[in-house]
Amino acid sequence: MALINCPNCSKQVSDAAAACPDCGAALASAGEAQAAGATLTTAQNPSRKLKLHTLLSILTIAIGAVVMAAKMYADSEPGAIPILLVILGIGWYFITRARIRTSRAS
Repeated sequence: MALINCPNCSKQVSDAAAACPDCGAALASAGEAQAAGATLTTAQNPSRKLKLHTLLSILTIAIGAVVMAAKMYADSEPGAIPILLVILGIGWYFITRARIRTSRAS
C-alpha cells in the first residue's frame, strides 16, 4: 500500500482508497491505473484557500470600483480609500495567480 496525492486537494491518500477522505474526490481510477502499472500523473487544481483568495481579491476590486464610481457620480473626489482598495485588490489577485502557478509547477 502506497500513498498518492489527491488530484483535487493534494493531500496524501492511500492508493487503495476509493475516494479522498479530506475532499471526497474519486480515486478509484487512480488506484486501477497504478495496479495496471501505469504512471500516475495528476493535474493539480488550486486549493480551496487559493480559490477563496482569488474570489476575495476580485470582490475587493469590485467594491473599490463601485465606491469610486458612486463618488464620481455624485460629483465629488473619489478619495484615497476606493483607489487603495482597487490597487490592493489587483495586487492581491496577481500574487494569488502567481501562487497558483507555483503550486501547479511543483
